[in-house]
This record gives sequence, C-alpha cells and structure tokens, in this order.
Amino acid sequence: MLSSAGLHLNTFTVQNEIKSDEITKAKTILSQAHDLLRDISHDLVPSLLVRFGLFYALEDLCEKNSNSAIVFEFSSSISTDKRYHEKFEMKVYFIVSELFNNIIKHSKAKKANLLMTEKNNQLILRIDDDGIGFKTQKPKDLEGFGLNRIRARVKKYKGTISITSKENIGTQIKIQIPLPH
Repeated sequence: MLSSAGLHLNTFTVQNEIKSDEITKAKTILSQAHDLLRDISHDLVPSLLVRFGLFYALEDLCEKNSNSAIVFEFSSSISTDKRYHEKFEMKVYFIVSELFNNIIKHSKAKKANLLMTEKNNQLILRIDDDGIGFKTQKPKDLEGFGLNRIRARVKKYKGTISITSKENIGTQIKIQIPLPH
C-alpha cells in the first residue's frame, strides 16, 4: 500500500506539475517506510493467504497494487480451491510481492500480467510487464532491482528463474518451483 501511495503521489505531482521539497521529503519517507515494512512483513503471513489460499491472495495482491498508473492482472489454470502447504504458499506469495514492488519502482509499466500454472510437478509463475525494460543480463548488474535477492530465494527453494527484458518493450520473468510433496 505504501508503494501504491507513493505511486499515486508521483502521478499527482506529475499531472499537476507540482514541485515541492515537502512532497519530495514525503516520497522519501514513504519509500523508507515501505522498505522497512517489507522487511518486517516477510516474517508475517497475510491473513487472506492463510484463510483462502494462494490463488485468492495473489488475486488480491494484483487488485491492491493496481491504480490509475498501472494495472496488474492475474490468471491461473489452477483450481481456485487448490491449496498447497502453508509455507510453500507464503514463499510464492512473497516472491511475487517482491517482483510487483520491482515493477512499481523501476519499470514505468502501465500493465503487468501474472500467470500461474502447474506442469511436470512444478508451479510456474510468469510475470510480464510493458515497461521500459533494461539492457543488462549480468546478475551482478541487477542488484539495484532487487532481482538478486529474488534469484537467491528461488534458488533456495530449488527453483529456476529466467528473465527476458528488452528496452522500451518490457520484461518477462518466468519462475518454476517444485511442488511440495
């Protein structure tokens, strides 16, 4: 919600051509609060995720992050009532949440799509955006985007991640994580 508030504030100041030290300071405080809260939230479990499962939690995450500047859409070929182990659902949820934060912060996208499927005993997540993309494919150069942290988390869960990005066209991220037994 802090990312969304910052995005709304950015959009408002651009649309109304407002330049203010106080607004700049407020944006900085929002950004710092967002980063701190994100770190804390990784230790907490969203109640929607616990009560209703990954499908509804990701759908809600898309809705909460959508606003006048960017729309997140969610689709899944997996049954809405399918449940995985709670820890697995949390892992996936936090990976997607971190990716959404990256899209909001860096991509300047107007639309992002999240697709969730299962194939060959793997959960597959594909996230596409129509943002500005980036040139580099070197993992060390992606540090500023937080992608190294996401790569490490996916690897920790014995999954794979592939990132395809083209400048001024957008980025596609595909994550495959083995389903828990």
